[in-house]
Amino acid sequence: MPSVYETYLCREPANDVPMLMRNAPDEYTSLLRTLQRSADYFAERDQNRAVERLQLEMARLHMKNQQWDRATRVLVPLWQTLTWRRAGWWQLIEDIDWTLRECASQLKDKETLLAVEWELLNNSLTPRQEWHYDFSKALEGFRPLDSRPRSILRAENTLSCISATFAFVVTEGHVGEILPSQIVISSRGQRTSSPITISQIKVAFEGGLRNLTIQHDSTSTAEASTADRSVQLHTINLLKARSDSSTVPSSPVTPQVHCPLIGSADLAIAPGATKALSLNHTPRDAADVEVTSITLLIKEEDFDLEVVITEDDQMQQESVWVPNLSGLSEKRLKLGRSNAVKVLPKPPKLQIEVLDLAPIYFTDEAVVIDLRITNEEDDEVNVTLDARLLGQFGEIPKITWAPGEDRIEYKEDLLEGGTLFSQSSDQLPSKELGYLATSQTQRHKIRIQATSEPTSCALEVKALYYLLSDPETPITKFILTDIGYMQPFEASYSASPMIHTDPWPSYFDADGLDESPNTDSGEGNVPRGLTQQWSLTFRLANLAAIALFTEGVEAQVIGVHEGAVCSTALTNHSEEHLIFPNDHQACTFVVTVQKLDLEDRRPTFLDLRLQVKWRRQHSSQPPIITRIPVSELTIPFGEPRVLAAAHYGHTPLGVIHLDYTIENPSVYTLTFNLTMDTNEEFAFSGPKNMNVQLVPLSRHTVRYNLLPMVKGAWISPQLRVFDTHFHKTLKVNATGEMRNEKRGVGIWVDAEG
Repeated sequence: MPSVYETYLCREPANDVPMLMRNAPDEYTSLLRTLQRSADYFAERDQNRAVERLQLEMARLHMKNQQWDRATRVLVPLWQTLTWRRAGWWQLIEDIDWTLRECASQLKDKETLLAVEWELLNNSLTPRQEWHYDFSKALEGFRPLDSRPRSILRAENTLSCISATFAFVVTEGHVGEILPSQIVISSRGQRTSSPITISQIKVAFEGGLRNLTIQHDSTSTAEASTADRSVQLHTINLLKARSDSSTVPSSPVTPQVHCPLIGSADLAIAPGATKALSLNHTPRDAADVEVTSITLLIKEEDFDLEVVITEDDQMQQESVWVPNLSGLSEKRLKLGRSNAVKVLPKPPKLQIEVLDLAPIYFTDEAVVIDLRITNEEDDEVNVTLDARLLGQFGEIPKITWAPGEDRIEYKEDLLEGGTLFSQSSDQLPSKELGYLATSQTQRHKIRIQATSEPTSCALEVKALYYLLSDPETPITKFILTDIGYMQPFEASYSASPMIHTDPWPSYFDADGLDESPNTDSGEGNVPRGLTQQWSLTFRLANLAAIALFTEGVEAQVIGVHEGAVCSTALTNHSEEHLIFPNDHQACTFVVTVQKLDLEDRRPTFLDLRLQVKWRRQHSSQPPIITRIPVSELTIPFGEPRVLAAAHYGHTPLGVIHLDYTIENPSVYTLTFNLTMDTNEEFAFSGPKNMNVQLVPLSRHTVRYNLLPMVKGAWISPQLRVFDTHFHKTLKVNATGEMRNEKRGVGIWVDAEG
């Protein structure tokens, strides 16, 4: 019969008396295995905080069994990677700190003891009432020491009782100019702890700044402080450190690595105190500079301790301390990384100015850029000038050195294939200006050729020069000037037909019509077809923001299509006209078009443009010629039309003679039904209703005499012309000073009759 024991109140006999069972594990080993299996289980599920808690229990189990070495091997890696610090679990940190301190004391592990003592000084942890917080006596119980221990701590792996941050006061600096910065060290030690003296502060840079070391000097005094003296400001004068020239190789980077800058200040800091150390750097190279590490060295009688800060978030600060009338105040910095700065090349003092630059230029206008170069350096300089035009889209104008720039010396490296670059390209050859003394000025001109398209570009002028005292260091000065081109004018036109007075050729007259001209034979053909005359009224609008003078306007026919010849004539010519902004000028041209062949009924298409000679209002330069394309003009030749013309008669006084000319350019005999509507605005004499029959290629004029009943107003006679062959009503077209209306034409009646 098996024995049954109740084991919920007592353990198995084997556990009480382990020696009774051979090869059975004891309680210490069993618990240790259980904790290890639990830790492995949580580690597989990335539950790191539970793993850390179990590792702490394992260390305590080792300590309970006097296994100090094994406990230390568990606690040290755990202490270095503890996640509880970032989470702010201070009570758990206290537990592991005091546990690790006990192990280090038992093993006389001085390096570990120093690291733990440094963290226990932090005021985030609860102080022990009976404990005396004095870091300088951390190893007092181990005297005499057989060797001088040295412990190195990384700030991200410990809860440091002293913080150190770095800030550049500006975000950008220049080579050779003062670059201000500030180091702020703050004590977060226990309120009852003794002051800590930092022997050295080392700052390492990446970029164009020398590393620096600040040493403790108890005789140094603060420049300013707050009223309670909790914050003190020290201004540090940095000097170049001495180095053994026999061991330092001659390298351009040697001054930064082997010859750091050294300064001094009082680095003894009491609990809760802050010390701001103001520094001035002079960068020698253009680069992106940042602080890579800050190291705090503490040298006591029995040991050395180094605290290395490399994390960005631990080195940065949001403000700097500046003196004022009441002592010190905080000045907030700009957003960004306070431990990084951009060092730009040395700012050139050679000045390049663009004189009399217009806010906008116009197409077809040549531009002359006047440059003034002034040497404001403290030494004589040797200058080479370059210029080019840059553009993203559109036509880029060509540039040249303006006439009169005779003293041009081209550099050899601008030769391509044994010849110089063309001066009409958008990249000018370099121009040697020679030596300029201090405050000396030279003026040079660049000519930008006219462009026919609106565009936007930038003129880049670069001066490369060397100081006479430093001929090996090139200095570059750039300027970028925006140059925009716009159309000065906008042109539109309205076309109205006119009555051509020459007789039409007879369709039934065979003389001279046997030999029809060849429309494809090119020039030299004698036109024999119908002729039409049109009036084109152009509106030339000023798009500029300034007044412009026009000295001549010409309508040009640049293309005639479908077998015709064309000529133009200006009817209201003005020698010079001033067009103000948002205003326009009206110009009327007469276009005469004749078909080459009498049998040709195709519409004719004219390609037109307006040529304008103009200049700026106060300019003495020759006039500028701008050609403005306008829309195509279509002239129909195959359809009948009705033209109305009016003029005043003498008898009786005030009578208006209104002539309607009906044209039949087709090959059909057409009959037109004419009806004149009565109107209260005038009385008329002439046929009320009539039929007009026109043979091919003929025209007929019907006259009406109108006696207006109103003065100083428009009258609107309405003649309806119906084509009985094609069954449609023809539109009546106004000519001369008449106007087209919805149902006919309009005639102006003068008020004076």
